[in-house]
Amino acid sequence: MDFLQSLRTFVAVAEARSFARAAERLDLSNAAVTRHVASLEERLGGRLFQRTTRNVRLTDVGEICLERFTRLLAELDDTTQLVNRGTVEPQGVLRVSSTTLFWMQRIAPVLSEFLIRYPKLALHVHLTERSVDIVEEGYDLALQITRPHVRSIVAKPILHLQRAVYAAPSYLNRFGAPRRPTDLASHNCLLYAYSGEVVEWGFRRAGREERVKVEGNLRSSDASTLRLAALAGVGIARGPFFILGDDLESGRLVHLLTQYESIDPELWVVYPSRRQLSAKVRAFVDFLEEKFRDWPSAADLRTQASSFRADSSARSSSRASI
Repeated sequence: MDFLQSLRTFVAVAEARSFARAAERLDLSNAAVTRHVASLEERLGGRLFQRTTRNVRLTDVGEICLERFTRLLAELDDTTQLVNRGTVEPQGVLRVSSTTLFWMQRIAPVLSEFLIRYPKLALHVHLTERSVDIVEEGYDLALQITRPHVRSIVAKPILHLQRAVYAAPSYLNRFGAPRRPTDLASHNCLLYAYSGEVVEWGFRRAGREERVKVEGNLRSSDASTLRLAALAGVGIARGPFFILGDDLESGRLVHLLTQYESIDPELWVVYPSRRQLSAKVRAFVDFLEEKFRDWPSAADLRTQASSFRADSSARSSSRASI
């Protein structure tokens, strides 16, 4: 029996936790998948799975084999792609999952360039705020805030998502501005969160970290909803600079606690390691790195924030003199 196909079949069963789902994914019959696994078990002299009517679970031997065979197949794919990189053109369907806001604000506007560059590639995009199981749900890659800690998944940071704490002048005129992170506990904070979730905002100053539990009367998984509420003077919010730049520059929103650095997440691109160098995945990852290579650093954004504050102060002085 084809030993390499048996290895791929074993990895597919282990990742899908199902012989039937692995058969569907590999376009094989259930009987063929069973034969490949049985052949590999006979060759290794040990059982790879504990099988019941309800689930499929790796044995201790299976756990060891999964880690090593996954790495072996990845290296084989790496070598194959390295040899063929000059001639293989990305094609087929690329299935991508992404966080909604970042995709709509930063990727959608440049997506046509990617599709024109690779005319044989079709892109299927699913937008969601949850972290998907790319293997179980059949995605080639995903863009997400949370880094997965699974051995068979590659996670690569694409950029650092810098955020600002902000509020409208109308809110600050009524309730004042927080001078330090602990002051946020007495303010109405607009939360990027789900119902019932305890929310803490993290800050860093002079190498010292500080976390503050915040609460408020609005929770949403959509940063644009929080921005609109903040513009209306409802409360203090925290959101990414890439949707706030015009509001901060115009003075519609005020950047708060600028002497502190917000502790912010990374945006990760994640994909199954056994496909890590497929032409279509590599093309998209390279495209992302190309587009966000010059993403502003934390220092750039702090300088920009200082400019926003200076402009805002100048406008306030001008209105006062009038």
